Amino acid sequence: MDNKAKARTDMDLNKAARSGPVQWGSVSVRNREGRRWTRLDIVLVLLLTLISAILSLTDLGNRTAPQTFWKPDKAGDHFTVDFGELRTVNRLNLYEGPGAKGKTNIESSQDGQNWEPYLKVEHKTNRVFTWKLEDKTVKARYMRFTTEQTGYRLYEAVFYTKGITVPITVMDVQSGADNSLNSEGTGLEVFDEQEWAPYRPDYRNGMYFDEIYHGRTAYEFIELMEPYENTHPPLGKVILAIGIKMFDMTPYGWRFMAAVVGTLMVPIFYAAAKGMFQRTRYAFLAALLLVLEGFHLVHSRSANVDIIGVTFTILMFYFMYRYGETAWRNGGFKRSLGYLALSGFFFGCAAAVKWNYLYGGAGLAILLIFAFIRRLREGRMDGDFDFVRRIILTLAACVILFVAVPVGVYTASYEPYIKATKADDSYKDLWQYQQNMYHYHKGVKEKHPYASKWYTWPLMMRPVWYYGGKDLEKGDAQSIAAIGNPLVWWGGLLAMLASWWLGLRRRDRIVLTLAVGYLSFYIPWMVAPRSITFLYHYFPMVPLLILSIVWMLRWFEERSYYGGRQITYATIGVAAALFVLFYPIYTGMTISRIWMNVFIRWMPSWGF
Repeated sequence: MDNKAKARTDMDLNKAARSGPVQWGSVSVRNREGRRWTRLDIVLVLLLTLISAILSLTDLGNRTAPQTFWKPDKAGDHFTVDFGELRTVNRLNLYEGPGAKGKTNIESSQDGQNWEPYLKVEHKTNRVFTWKLEDKTVKARYMRFTTEQTGYRLYEAVFYTKGITVPITVMDVQSGADNSLNSEGTGLEVFDEQEWAPYRPDYRNGMYFDEIYHGRTAYEFIELMEPYENTHPPLGKVILAIGIKMFDMTPYGWRFMAAVVGTLMVPIFYAAAKGMFQRTRYAFLAALLLVLEGFHLVHSRSANVDIIGVTFTILMFYFMYRYGETAWRNGGFKRSLGYLALSGFFFGCAAAVKWNYLYGGAGLAILLIFAFIRRLREGRMDGDFDFVRRIILTLAACVILFVAVPVGVYTASYEPYIKATKADDSYKDLWQYQQNMYHYHKGVKEKHPYASKWYTWPLMMRPVWYYGGKDLEKGDAQSIAAIGNPLVWWGGLLAMLASWWLGLRRRDRIVLTLAVGYLSFYIPWMVAPRSITFLYHYFPMVPLLILSIVWMLRWFEERSYYGGRQITYATIGVAAALFVLFYPIYTGMTISRIWMNVFIRWMPSWGF
């Protein structure tokens, strides 16, 4: 190339960089750095992963909890507690387990002969692995527990005197002579782990919100107990069960794997952003915004399955993006099938966590069609006439990779469920399970105070209040709410719409992927048969909002180096400041009610 031609080429490229991305084959000209990781990438991703791990695991929950229990077999089973002397009882804390249906009558006595009613306890399914607090005062030496209706497991009962956080010492526990021999445990198991009881129950020592379904079912898989929750596929609970096996059925144990997956989402997201933007700078910005995203942190600290499903959706869309970027020439065809295989596998994993992640399958199909069109154009330009054969091979592979493999993953995820169920079920009943799930979600009509419609989600109009502290000092507040970082949600919405306007006209492949992914997850909720929905159903779209912000930051920086970077620094600064401001309701910190009402509750509909 002569000097004049080279000068014209450089001038054309500079002009193009100012007006938008120039696509050369499968790589944008401006992304000269490429996808190869450097030492800086490794250092940055380790740093961000460490920060995420600290945020997720710090004060995650107690590593101790009662493990033994009494399960009465018939009405009339009873035991009597002896304090050894007359004591003033002001508070009773009860810790219940699976079953949690039935009734217990508790009576008090000063002499062991004359008994007075103290408390009637109705055991409920929404209190499993939580401490039920009852403040009621009586002077007594003896307390008698009598079963009125069976069906519950009582793990621990603890009596307190007001203002004294140490439990009242129990000197003796006597079981009734007529107790059923088929009961599991005795009254001794109800008072053998007093040192692990809290005076004031909170999220650190018990379950909250959907943990009573997902964390509980994970435990039931391990113990081969009849699974209580069957409204979602089992894979998410199977993964949560790993933490319970490691740390027992404790708050730390049932939340541990959510924290692990939430932490792993950071390097996964960094890798996806690095692969898409091909710049360390923008991969770092994307992962940093994820670390500063409240929705991500809240779900990394709770025994829920959404953090697991969303991680799988990031992987399935990223590998489909890489498939679309891989040209078939020079051995690329075989490599592209590898990306398809990974996309199909993680699609199956996501579907095996929750059905709503199936919606992304439509987006994968659309991106596959766009990739075919791109390969057709490349084939014509390169004189490659083998296009039809490769399309046929790819479609045949897709039947295996996006049908057989996901179905296999989905089916295999049911093994723990089938082993645990008491019914004589097997894989032949799998279709019936799916019908039951569909009818359940279609039939959800019961109103919920924190439900919200799909059209309110982008504006975060109604966050879900997961936990509210009780027995607090006057003027204090404690909450955990599923609420995002306002900059990511609102700024991300603006960035996404702007990127559609700027990028789709130039056929920018990143914008195309983000747009297809967002709409494939969002549009189905507009017509879904389920009428009661929540803000956390919007979670799969949050990583796409972050990538849209990064795309716009890159757009600004390419058009004005100093001005663009100032916008980037301002964006990160505001995101960090808001993360700090909202941190208490991401993690359940106790703060002043003034802080909560003035600085955090920005809208009347934010009820926490």
